[in-house]
Amino acid sequence: MKLIDTTITKLLGKAMDAYALRQKTHAANIANMDTPGFKKLKVEFESRLQEASSSRNSTIKMHEVNAEITQGDTSPDLEEEMLEMVDTQIRAHLSSRALRHNFQLLKSAITSQHHG
Repeated sequence: MKLIDTTITKLLGKAMDAYALRQKTHAANIANMDTPGFKKLKVEFESRLQEASSSRNSTIKMHEVNAEITQGDTSPDLEEEMLEMVDTQIRAHLSSRALRHNFQLLKSAITSQHHG
């Protein structure tokens, strides 16, 4: 349905997917901290969004950007992982609130037209 499947809901959905993936990579990084040779896993998302939004000639739209796991050059650090997990939780919470607000506005528009 086009009413629900808007650009903003698609973008927020991609963000929620990225944050869920990022939480999994934090867990993997923490679980493998003592594994010899293990390199930190990262999720690239926001930088890809910036590329899509700043490039006028970009063939990819912001709501089509997908998160991607990359491998860093260093071993994971527990304090850094914990700080990044909190940051990811906050981003996921804000995205969830934005999505909920978007649907509340939609519901309000539908019910006010129906009763008005």
